[in-house]
Amino acid sequence: MDKGDAAELLGYCAAFDNRTVGEVDSTAWASALHDVPLDDDTKAAVARYYGTAPERAGDRLWIQPHHVRAGRLAIRQERLGTTLPAYEIPAEVETGAEFVARRRAQLDDVAAGRAVGAPIGRLDGDPAPGFVKELKRRFGDDAVGREVPDPADDVAAEADPAVAAVRRPGPLGVECPNCGAAIGRPCRVGNLGNDRRPRELRNPHSVRGRLAAGEVVEVESAEEVERRRAYYLDAFARRSGEAS
Repeated sequence: MDKGDAAELLGYCAAFDNRTVGEVDSTAWASALHDVPLDDDTKAAVARYYGTAPERAGDRLWIQPHHVRAGRLAIRQERLGTTLPAYEIPAEVETGAEFVARRRAQLDDVAAGRAVGAPIGRLDGDPAPGFVKELKRRFGDDAVGREVPDPADDVAAEADPAVAAVRRPGPLGVECPNCGAAIGRPCRVGNLGNDRRPRELRNPHSVRGRLAAGEVVEVESAEEVERRRAYYLDAFARRSGEAS
């Protein structure tokens, strides 16, 4: 805005706070708001400022240029809200600079109220290959493409809030019958008698994934697990003795 626009805006402000407006005031405001046009949003920002009660009762409201700038920006952001204008691809090939210019113009039209954007909804299409690969690496091959169960329909989750808090789709949604890892915790590999803590595995045990997928898996008894553990401990001790 120029000095003339600033003088008009200050006259609008004076209708609320009875300020005296001079040439110096117009020059100063034009300098502070040089990149802000005098439009309906700018005046609406002034009206909103004076239509809002001060933080402390009895304080006098006195608008300054930064109030106008921030208020106008808030009004335009509210119009954008959760809407986003769809970008129409032009028939001719456009450069990156042309795309940026057209997109900014579209957003400005919505922010100024000259156009209406479409509500932002869900994105259609398949997930990115890199994202799918990372999911499979973390949670197993069955982590993608399987229907996600609704915890609200899970009687066990409803009965135990602690279970509901950690329940999730995929292998981590069940306890591991192999290593005993709790729901939501990664699988582990035992320490085989040394003093180091059990190591967490990057991928869950395969039997855990099958169990999460609804397969009936045969779970070893505690006695069988202990027998197998004793066998490996004995083998580890014999190998250590041979190495020494």
